[in-house]
Amino acid sequence: MAEISTWMKSFVAVTEAGSFSTAADRLGSSQSTLSKHVAALEAHLRTRLFNRTTRSLTLTTDGARFYEKALGVLDAIEAAEASVGLSGEAEGVLRITAPLTLAESRLIPMLKRFLAANPKIEIDFTASDHALNLVADNLDLAIRVGQLTDSRLIARKVGMARRVAVASPAYLDKAGRPHHPSDLAGHNCLSYSLLGTGTRWTFVGGLTVDISGNLRADSPNLLRAATLAGIGIAVNARWLFESEIADGRLEIVLPTYEPVPMPIHIVLPPGRHVSARTRSLVEFLSREFALDSLLATGGP
Repeated sequence: MAEISTWMKSFVAVTEAGSFSTAADRLGSSQSTLSKHVAALEAHLRTRLFNRTTRSLTLTTDGARFYEKALGVLDAIEAAEASVGLSGEAEGVLRITAPLTLAESRLIPMLKRFLAANPKIEIDFTASDHALNLVADNLDLAIRVGQLTDSRLIARKVGMARRVAVASPAYLDKAGRPHHPSDLAGHNCLSYSLLGTGTRWTFVGGLTVDISGNLRADSPNLLRAATLAGIGIAVNARWLFESEIADGRLEIVLPTYEPVPMPIHIVLPPGRHVSARTRSLVEFLSREFALDSLLATGGP
């Protein structure tokens, strides 16, 4: 049974990676080892699981059918082992992605603690403010801020990103300090172009205002730089501006009107076996987010 389980894990890894070489990298194994495992599984099942050419690797009809069954079997094995403490330490490489500013300001300290508690896990981190394709980019897990648009993804809501409106004191001294969201109509407002709401800002309580300005950016860091330069007022995640607010380089605008927070989800690719190391990180981050006042669902 142990041998078959190993063969199945190799088969699932190759299927999800799309190649023996990529699967070997992900598992920290070798192509020859995975090839032997898959060949042994095919011999045991007396059927061919892959159609192999020099340029492609695709599942046969039997392979596709067996893959779906294998996922359930592997999940059951891991659950059974975990229930009696036989699963051991989670190990292997985790390929994850998250927005750069969230990673820099909040995630890295969390991941330091996770890695210390899981010394056999390695993390391959891709920081991107764009929503990468988890399947095409071969990622195990993504942290997404904002409304999800792909219903095929397996998602768990882990928090809310508190947001804030800010501007430089120099800009506010010149343009005046708004006292109500409706006053934003007379200000140069800087847009974050990756946010689906575009040029409409909504505040807690349902108050919505249409804004306009002469600069928009697809990078939070660029938006912060433009705000520091005194170009206008920006709205984004509070963590993006924390140090600048603390040292007085940026000032909170409309302190009694908080922009609506954005949901934070951990998402997993569809139809993929969820490894013990992935589950371990999901559970760990869920607990960590709940303790962070800028990320917790019920934060102040």
